[in-house]
Amino acid sequence: MDNRISNIYNTIIVIIMLSDEDIKIIDEIYKEGYLIAQYGVYVKKKYKERVFKIPVDAGFGCPNKTTGGCIFCPDMGRPISVRYCDVQLSLKDQIEKQIEIQKNKGIKKFYVYFYPGTNTYAPIEKLKEIWDFSLSYKEVIGLSIGTRPDCLEEEKLDILGEYVKKGYDIWIDLGVQTMHQKTLKILNRGHNVSDTITAIQNCHEKGIKVCGHIILGLPNETWDDMMETAKILSSLKIDAVKIYPLVVIKGTKLEEMYWRGEYRTFDEKQYISLVCDFLEHLSPHVLIQRLSKDKVPEEIKISPEWYLGRLRIMNKVYEELKRRGSRQGSRYLSSFKESI
Repeated sequence: MDNRISNIYNTIIVIIMLSDEDIKIIDEIYKEGYLIAQYGVYVKKKYKERVFKIPVDAGFGCPNKTTGGCIFCPDMGRPISVRYCDVQLSLKDQIEKQIEIQKNKGIKKFYVYFYPGTNTYAPIEKLKEIWDFSLSYKEVIGLSIGTRPDCLEEEKLDILGEYVKKGYDIWIDLGVQTMHQKTLKILNRGHNVSDTITAIQNCHEKGIKVCGHIILGLPNETWDDMMETAKILSSLKIDAVKIYPLVVIKGTKLEEMYWRGEYRTFDEKQYISLVCDFLEHLSPHVLIQRLSKDKVPEEIKISPEWYLGRLRIMNKVYEELKRRGSRQGSRYLSSFKESI
């Protein structure tokens, strides 16, 4: 373990990012019988109503494409099954069409979620323009911005921090994937673990919440490696996670590895078990936004063959946690003590 990660473990009691209100809400979720800190339940309790994330494609690229890109990534990660998340539509049309649709379902509050590509990879003037525009809608209560750990320069966070001061709820959807440098190198991520640590800490200093995207089943990662990622993110006080299985998609370098027999995905039972293990080692106060990746069109998916639907996977995870008599965080304190 490198010194910086060791220091994070040693300061776990000192660094507390959740507000008293957030902790109270999450504790209420468990008291009501939930086995994990479900983000959707948390948001409904916090705002007293349903809130919808509007996914938009603002046409951002990715700096890592100049060096070949991540081995698992298709064209900027753009395959998505939401009709109005389409770069061919204006940002205005994407937002307004989805607000209209969701309002007809009774939803009145929204985040704008900048989804495909690296959504902070642009000049600061352009970023501020699209962020200001998105927040100009009275129904929009905040932003969720998908990006990489190495594309969060201070001036960008300064602007986002000002939105926080104005009362907006600002999230960074951070492509963490793993907290192991050896794996980042295999993935050709183009950033390192130190970048991830710095990004999370800098966001928190500005009052910006962070949702880390985590992939289970990465090439050459052991069970211990994956549990270590859960422990480190807990120590960093990350606000939320999205957990995904690694999916082999057509036209990627991972597909080439797959057909050469150099990589195999988990079967469904293995993945469910692994998710439960990960949740048990994760802090009980980390919100869970997703447990699967269900937006991959079947026509481009090579493996796994099982259905990735998030509600289905959530139900199966609950069944397994109940079978174990377990819940999120049940092994968190003991695993932390072992680490130090």
